Amino acid sequence: MMNMKRVILAGGTAAMTLILASTLVAGAQTTTTTPTPAPAHPEPMVVRVNAAGHILLRGTISSIGSGALTVKSWGGDWTVNVPSSAEVLPGGDMSKFKQGDLVGVLGIISQSGNWTVDAKVVRDWTLRTEVNTEVKQNQKETRQMMQRERPRVYQGTASAVTGSSFTLTSAKGTAYTVNVTAGTKFLNKKWLSIAAADIQNGDTIRVFGVNASGTISATVVRDVSLPR
Repeated sequence: MMNMKRVILAGGTAAMTLILASTLVAGAQTTTTTPTPAPAHPEPMVVRVNAAGHILLRGTISSIGSGALTVKSWGGDWTVNVPSSAEVLPGGDMSKFKQGDLVGVLGIISQSGNWTVDAKVVRDWTLRTEVNTEVKQNQKETRQMMQRERPRVYQGTASAVTGSSFTLTSAKGTAYTVNVTAGTKFLNKKWLSIAAADIQNGDTIRVFGVNASGTISATVVRDVSLPR
């Protein structure tokens, strides 16, 4: 007789019980519906599998390996294979993922082992919250600096980039020397913090600062060519 395992599926405020064969092969018949995108405020533990073996898995990271995660959810620890083709959110890679983060996975049950998922989308909900907080803080600080000082925004193309300055050439051909200091804030297009070294020649730059005879003392440097 085939051994069976009991997995609790959490969806909405209701709980359902789904009996899955221990092999968890793709194509196993279940009574669940097709996985739907994760809600704005996700529940901490969810396992939903449809008849084609597609799965929505949500839980917390137990460990992080090379191209794989161990996620604790209903049924215990799940191995999540994350190939290079998978969409990883936010940021595009797992370098900032950490143990204890709440993650959601869309993928398909793997035939390579029990409790194994081949991921198509992996979203770190904890990291997304941290990123959103950083974006809001950077926007707030930029608005405060704009109110405190009376500079203006200059936009153009960067060249002759060094650690302390670069040339900003506007669309009309006007060239400015932009000086940066330890207090200058560097941001990308998404309002996330970057390093001064991330700016490259040819990038489109928006500089917030005070212009004195063609030399801009930069308060904020925003590289809208990043991320590339």
